[in-house]
Amino acid sequence: MNDNRKKLSLIMSVCFLAMMFGALAGSILIPDRSFSADENRSLQRLPAFRLSEYFDGRFETALEHYVDDQFPFRNSFIKIKTAADRTMGKLENNGVYRARSGYLMEDITVPSEKTIREDQDALRHFASKHDSLNMYFILVPNAANIFSDELPLTVRPGDQNAPMDRIFKSVRKDGMTPIDVRETFKKKKDDIQLYYRTDHHWTTDGAYTAYQYASPKLGNGAARTYIPYIVKNDFKGTLYSKSGFTNGLDDEIRIYLPTDEKSYKKSVIYYADTQKKTTEFYQTGNLKKKDAYTVFGGSNHPMYTIETPVESSKRLLIIKDSYANCFIPFLTQNYREIVVVDPRYYFDNLDDLISSENITDVLFLYNANTFFSDHSLSIMLSGSSQ
Repeated sequence: MNDNRKKLSLIMSVCFLAMMFGALAGSILIPDRSFSADENRSLQRLPAFRLSEYFDGRFETALEHYVDDQFPFRNSFIKIKTAADRTMGKLENNGVYRARSGYLMEDITVPSEKTIREDQDALRHFASKHDSLNMYFILVPNAANIFSDELPLTVRPGDQNAPMDRIFKSVRKDGMTPIDVRETFKKKKDDIQLYYRTDHHWTTDGAYTAYQYASPKLGNGAARTYIPYIVKNDFKGTLYSKSGFTNGLDDEIRIYLPTDEKSYKKSVIYYADTQKKTTEFYQTGNLKKKDAYTVFGGSNHPMYTIETPVESSKRLLIIKDSYANCFIPFLTQNYREIVVVDPRYYFDNLDDLISSENITDVLFLYNANTFFSDHSLSIMLSGSSQ
């Protein structure tokens, strides 16, 4: 018996060492990937070392994401785990729930007390340093918040509303204008598909609903009228890819165009990272790709500018995550210039950008899960406030 146990231990040790050496060899021999088609997202590349990013923690965070994203045979391990979970009838996989009405929903991120305080402090410091600017704050609830009644009966998502309430109260105290769409979404959720069934983003219908509510609060008067057009009807998004669940119904992707195109003034969009200039917000060629959500402005860019011929003295800085991508076109007729920054990829000095672009207004636009789980915003704001 003891001999058998020794043999089993030896076999397990050899297998473990083989896996470790295999992973090490794979990490050396296999080139880094820039995009995961299975997860429908960009992957972290090896970050360049910068002393400033090392001291503020951004380099360490990027390095951790790099190790996770570039782990050899990562997709194969994910597929094996997903297949096993489906066989056992699991209702959750990789943080995604199988909900009713064909919905897949990601779990709610419940922030720690430390995370909330860091976010509050960073926003407060930024607001106090730029107190001459008009600042607005949109924090979008996620589908599992608004459609919690569609989740399996055994699932109790975390409380997203309590931390959202705290952030809204805090930014109001700091002089920002909070824009809370939760009540509007709850009233319209049975009439409008606010979120994709297979993707973690809100739909363009959801973004347009938020725009109609937010426009007066942004100081832009009544919302302009746009008409939706279906450009894809078989979209399978990030939650479909991430979970492996197949119960999610295919989604429609819609783009919104102005009702009065004659009075609509075309904008010029310049992407600094690719040095590409265009007048088109919707990159319809991307509808053929797996990551079809990139029809809205393409992949995530660190920073880009939108120049308009609108007669306005207002210049808007948008600090955002990818929820803003389908929201931004609605704003172009109200500002002479819009500068868009994604803190996950933008590492230059924000104060310098505000000064050089003569910014008059700032809009923060995030979905709550990203806001409470990603620390790049608080790191960037804290760095700019020093």
